[in-house]
Amino acid sequence: MNYYFEDLEKQGQLKIILDEWLDTPFRHKAGVKGVGADCIHFVARVFEEMGIVKWRKDLIPDYPYDWHLHNTRELLAEGIDRVLNVEKLDKEAPKMNGDIALYHMGKAASHASIYFDGYIYQALTDIGVCKIHVLDKTFKKQMRFLYRILA
Repeated sequence: MNYYFEDLEKQGQLKIILDEWLDTPFRHKAGVKGVGADCIHFVARVFEEMGIVKWRKDLIPDYPYDWHLHNTRELLAEGIDRVLNVEKLDKEAPKMNGDIALYHMGKAASHASIYFDGYIYQALTDIGVCKIHVLDKTFKKQMRFLYRILA
């Protein structure tokens, strides 16, 4: 199977894009570099910049801030399966740059990140877009889904 990020040029492009998003403030339902982003909009916009996703108004359905506290349906996982050409991996630490991890932060997977060189890039409430070591205990135990983008 061929993976999108096996190409070193694409990995270099991804690293530049991820680093450009660092320190973007957290903003619910937003995805504007340097202005504000939540986790899923951050992931979608990074992959839009890579040319993997074409942005459209209904790409990410409207959702309340606390939807994951009252809903057990795996909406993020369903969205990843619907929108991206991915392989679902066994739930362990991401290994390939560009892997997408989803985490349970309530009753369903409600947080998304992108792996790169030992770090997960993500948008966190009160912090914004940051990178945290992939073995961070909080996120490692909350990981529920792991995906790799296919070429």
